[in-house]
Amino acid sequence: MTDRKKVLLVEDDEFTRFMMKEIIGTLGVDVTLAKDGKEGCDTLRDEPDVYGLVLMDLHMPGMSGIDATDHIRGLEKDPPRQVPIIAVTADVNYHDDARVEQLGMNGYASKPVSPGHLMRLIDRYCTAA
Repeated sequence: MTDRKKVLLVEDDEFTRFMMKEIIGTLGVDVTLAKDGKEGCDTLRDEPDVYGLVLMDLHMPGMSGIDATDHIRGLEKDPPRQVPIIAVTADVNYHDDARVEQLGMNGYASKPVSPGHLMRLIDRYCTAA
């Protein structure tokens, strides 16, 4: 039996969570939802080796995606495994590979996220648990 890919989607907007979960589900990928950065960090802290990819909204109330990514990268120092994190944002200031790399992320997806682009990101970055 083959392990399935697992994605953690950290997104504060309920409609966007729903739409992205539906798209990802059509790919045969398991999706866990977190409604903010703190919940995403807690999920990764509790299950550090479960997820092959994190899709992280950048602008959320409370703990932003930027702060959450920084926290996650701090948790990963031991062991050295780094889960790929993709920024999900409508903010054009982050639509730059160098900018998201500075934030500790591996790439970005522009909102609204196109199903084709989302599929390519999952194929490229997500590994089976």
